[in-house]
Amino acid sequence: METWLQRIFLSSLLVSSASAFAQQAPVQIEPQIERAPVSEDKLDDESLFVGLRGGLVSLNDFGTSGLAQAQLGYQITEDFFLTVDYAKAKAGLTSFEKLSGAAPLLTDEQRNWSFLGGAIGYVLMPGEVYFGSDYAMNSRWSIFAGAGNVDFAGDKVFGVQAGTNYQVYITDYLAAEIQLTDYVYETTILAETTSQHSLALSLGLSVYF
Repeated sequence: METWLQRIFLSSLLVSSASAFAQQAPVQIEPQIERAPVSEDKLDDESLFVGLRGGLVSLNDFGTSGLAQAQLGYQITEDFFLTVDYAKAKAGLTSFEKLSGAAPLLTDEQRNWSFLGGAIGYVLMPGEVYFGSDYAMNSRWSIFAGAGNVDFAGDKVFGVQAGTNYQVYITDYLAAEIQLTDYVYETTILAETTSQHSLALSLGLSVYF
C-alpha cells in the first residue's frame, strides 16, 4: 500500500513538472553580428574633356595626307555631349600635276587644309572591353554630327562633319580612342564647283577633368 501511494505521488510530480516546463517561453538565441561600416565610392563627375588625335585624311584628287585633330568637349548628360573641333592637314599633288609636269594648281600655302567647327554627339552603347578572363575596361561607342568652316585652296567654305567614335577608358579620366570622320564641303578648284567628301581615320587620347 505504501509503495502504491509513492508511485501515485511520483507520477503526479512528474506530470506537474512536465506541464510547467512546457509553459515556459522558448529561449531565442540571437547571433552577435558586427556590422562593418560601408563607404560608398564617389562617382566621377568629370564633364570637360580634351582630345588629341593623329591619322590620315583623303583629300580626293590631292591624295591621302597626314591629319592632326584637336577637340574640346563638354558632357551634357550621360548620353549627349558637345564638342569644338579643329583638324589640319596638307594636300599633296594631284595626279594631273604629277603626270603633266605643268605648273602647280595651288601654292604651298593653298595646300593647307583645315576644319574648325562644332558637333553634338550621342552615346549609342556604353560597355566593357575584356582582356582575358580577369580584366576589363569601360568603353563607349558614340556618333556625332556638326558643322563649321573648311579652309582649303584659298577658299573658306561652309562644311559639315559626321562620324563615329569608339573609346576605351584606361583610367576614369583617360581614354584611348579611334574615330572615323567624314568632312563634306564644296570647292571651286579649276573654276568648277564640286562637292568633296574627305574621309578621315584617326587614333588618339582624351583626358577628362
